[in-house]
Amino acid sequence: MKPEDYSESEVRRQYDDALRRAATYPGPRVGWGTVVHFAKEEGYRPPERESGPHTSPFDLDAAIPRYSPTGMPPRDFAGPSLEDARLFPTHASSLFVSLGGVGKSTTLITLAAHMAAAKPWGGERLRRRRVLMFSIEENQSELNRKYGAAVHSWTSTERDDAAENLRLISCLAIDARLTKAVGRQVDITDFNQKIIAAAHEFEADVIILDHLQGFASGDLNNSDTATALARASNEIVAKTRAAVVLAAHVSKISIGAQQVSDGFTTGTLAFENAARQVTGVIPLPEGDATKFGVQADDYLRMEMPKNSYGPSRRCGYLMKVPVPDFHTITVEPCMFSAPHAPISAEDRLKDALCDYVKNNPATTPNRLDRLAGKTGRFKASKAAVRRAMNELEAEGRVSLNPLTPEQRQTLGVPWQATQVYECTE
Repeated sequence: MKPEDYSESEVRRQYDDALRRAATYPGPRVGWGTVVHFAKEEGYRPPERESGPHTSPFDLDAAIPRYSPTGMPPRDFAGPSLEDARLFPTHASSLFVSLGGVGKSTTLITLAAHMAAAKPWGGERLRRRRVLMFSIEENQSELNRKYGAAVHSWTSTERDDAAENLRLISCLAIDARLTKAVGRQVDITDFNQKIIAAAHEFEADVIILDHLQGFASGDLNNSDTATALARASNEIVAKTRAAVVLAAHVSKISIGAQQVSDGFTTGTLAFENAARQVTGVIPLPEGDATKFGVQADDYLRMEMPKNSYGPSRRCGYLMKVPVPDFHTITVEPCMFSAPHAPISAEDRLKDALCDYVKNNPATTPNRLDRLAGKTGRFKASKAAVRRAMNELEAEGRVSLNPLTPEQRQTLGVPWQATQVYECTE
């Protein structure tokens, strides 16, 4: 109700109506502290109280814990899934880590384009997001090259949606540091306010900073540097409510790592402690390449060692896709089929025998005996071959049938043979 529309009778009517419904209302109860909290979230600022010796510097009304008997909605994530975990929680900061040159910027630009266009990622539908990406190393031309490679195979409508909801900003020629050294202390600069202003103007849901080493000034092994960067990024989070993603390089000890684990990010562990989610990208380990039967150079492994808002230790795979028209590569999500369980020597022998019978209709027991032995076709003893054939018969995969005169003539089987194997598969 607007102040100019105030009516005492209407207020009394609504109050009486609320009292009548109070005894039977089954929904969550809302107290005065909750009303104040919601109002402050929408920008309401109560009048300041007079200061005194017992006045708290904190807003205690907003700190009243709230319990909802119907539970709470799930957290919102801007990015796609890694198994049953989601990338990039909104209203929080994340780290996206890889070795230089592996494909960190390429992957982030591709993900940004998918989020901006609401284009499915590996079959998973994404909600459309407004994405703002700041790059400390790439010029505008190189950003456009990576973006062009990512959307080259898309429809014109998808490319239009991505261009409308995505901005790629090169910070190559400007001082974009979020932290600075002041004496022995590390403090934040005002560049985060510029990011906040741009995010408000663009109404950004996702803000990507590529990469941490360029946005942080000071010793990266100093926890004060990480604390200052966390203050700067958390202010961006608080004032935009966006998913803030900081790209970073791996630590020296993690170069050549076969999995993404804690301490993967360069510098002090305080960087990872401050982030709500950490995701790393590494070249496909040789073990994975062997397991899935692919060339390691053509794929990447993406893994999440930390996730404060869901399951962690989840992983996924990316396939490198050359785009000759842009003289670079892009990435696409890749789902490997489950590897086959190791086949025992007995099963391999049975499969080989079954294939032989299928391709040689005149196979008799005597012929298989002649092909047995360590130097024979099947590299197995006569007893092992006979046992395998008995098992194949029991499984119904082959049958041993009487030899008819017509078969003897057609197949050219010796006169002394009376039975011949047939493959029933």
